[in-house]
Amino acid sequence: MTANEVRSPIPASPQAPWPSPPDPGDLSRRLSTRRAELRLSVAQVAARARIPRRYLEYLEKYPAQPGPVILRRLASALRTTPALLLGATGDPAGGQPGKPGRLERLIPAECVRLLASGTVGRIAFRTAGGLDILPVNYIVIAGTIVLRTSADSLIAAHGDGYVAFEADHLDEALGQGWSILVHGSAHRVIQAGELRNLRQEHAPRPWPEGERNLYIRIVPDRVTGRRIQVQ
Repeated sequence: MTANEVRSPIPASPQAPWPSPPDPGDLSRRLSTRRAELRLSVAQVAARARIPRRYLEYLEKYPAQPGPVILRRLASALRTTPALLLGATGDPAGGQPGKPGRLERLIPAECVRLLASGTVGRIAFRTAGGLDILPVNYIVIAGTIVLRTSADSLIAAHGDGYVAFEADHLDEALGQGWSILVHGSAHRVIQAGELRNLRQEHAPRPWPEGERNLYIRIVPDRVTGRRIQVQ
């Protein structure tokens, strides 16, 4: 690997802390998603691509522009193409146009793991006018889904009751992704100790501005999921 193929500073020691919090870019997400789908470790992919493990960790944590040689090695290690790693649309992964993906049903534990890797989902509930589905930011804590909303929101009005929650990750360039569906009981978090813990340690960060101080927790009754990937 030549110097011009690493565009950002990387701590030399494998034990050294990163200089800033992770801020994955599009390439970072495609690398980590494809690696997880192939069930490969960082060390395995780094060895296949003949690059330092620390550099691959960096690529999965921060926006970067690896040189063409490194990109080709990564694509080969992940059984895809450089264009698809960069987000090009058209041929699915593996360079086999039109090849259908394999649909896999996920066990609940894998569903929860994938849910925990996301930050945006959709909550669904019945209202007087019918079924409503709204996007929300969320986090997973101890197998439950926690979100924040304003006290006068539609979600707050249905914060105690049976709901559905869905989250997914789709990559059109790779022609693959996953979708998780949760059914369960929602309730407002009002216990003082639990609220304090959420505010200090785990509070999800909604994208819209404004006060959102009401916490809603969804306790799953049933969790199902599917994943599709190109072989």
